Amino acid sequence: MKQQLKELVEFGSKDKDLEQTIFYSPKGNTLFVGSSVPFPVMFVPSAGISDGVYLLAERFTFHGYFPLALSFLIVFVIAKIQFKRRKETAVVDVVPYEIPPHYFTTQKSNGRKTYLIILFFGVITLILSFLFLSFGGFLLLFLAFTMWYFFILLILSGQFKKSKYLKILERSWKENGE
Repeated sequence: MKQQLKELVEFGSKDKDLEQTIFYSPKGNTLFVGSSVPFPVMFVPSAGISDGVYLLAERFTFHGYFPLALSFLIVFVIAKIQFKRRKETAVVDVVPYEIPPHYFTTQKSNGRKTYLIILFFGVITLILSFLFLSFGGFLLLFLAFTMWYFFILLILSGQFKKSKYLKILERSWKENGE
């Protein structure tokens, strides 16, 4: 059965097979499995634009935090647009997925790890940004943008939605006595 990606929530890979993804349908409160939908390549254009925005903003406006924050905002907006477009245009061929034993335990563990990784990238971005503003250097700026990109990628991939829907799915699964 074919479904629009915007109607589904991507829960993650099926048994560590990156070519297969488990999808959740909030309407039917069911799981499906299908081919993975690739993420858009957004880093190269957004990094170039962000560097350009940073250099222009630093040259013509305030020095320090404003150009960096403006550049980070540009990366976020580009990533958000590309994620939205990906969701709206992708169609996935899916089949129903039977929940294996220990599925919820594994997903909760993976969720906690993902939250830690999100926090890690956020903290590293802040540290690199502070170091760049203190000492300068293109490498620090590039690394700060890279860490910000990974942070945005993880935030936009829907980990917060996954956690919410996983609780709903688990509750209904337990109520049905499965």
